[in-house]
Amino acid sequence: MRKSILTIFIFQFSLIIFHSASAQQFSSKIKGNAMEMSRALIAKKSAVFLQFMHPSMVKLAGGKTQLSAITDSAMTVFEQFGGKISKINYGNPSEVVEYKKTMQAVLPQSTFLTSPLGDVELSSSLIAISNDKGESWTFIDTSLFGLEKIKSVMPDISPKLVIPKAAPPKFLMKE
Repeated sequence: MRKSILTIFIFQFSLIIFHSASAQQFSSKIKGNAMEMSRALIAKKSAVFLQFMHPSMVKLAGGKTQLSAITDSAMTVFEQFGGKISKINYGNPSEVVEYKKTMQAVLPQSTFLTSPLGDVELSSSLIAISNDKGESWTFIDTSLFGLEKIKSVMPDISPKLVIPKAAPPKFLMKE
């Protein structure tokens, strides 16, 4: 009797350890891919940046060529007025959900912009999606496309994902 209880305890403990290590692995990979994406955006490497955008959102925006031109133009205009992206931070991803042959999670994101007039903090959420069992992740910015539009274009978003509404921008005017 003791031996079977001990065996069950060891088995359950092993499952908990395995699940915890697996969740940490996905969390690190999601954040790592998101940080690569943000570095590409800040460095104005639109081809690399677009590799991290989910293909359905690239298509929705008119394709890679169109989206690259829009991204580059927006950055150029913003910089001409003295603005820049100073940093992009990420919180911890939500629990990874498996849904329709994909893995999905929600990743909080804070983008900090500076300009001669003031600084702005934009908080939003990214939907992280992996089609290769968590090896690589693509992202959908819920503030760019809006949740209803995303769900109409991508019905394969898990209903288990809890996607918070974007917080209003925080402005800090310069004196």
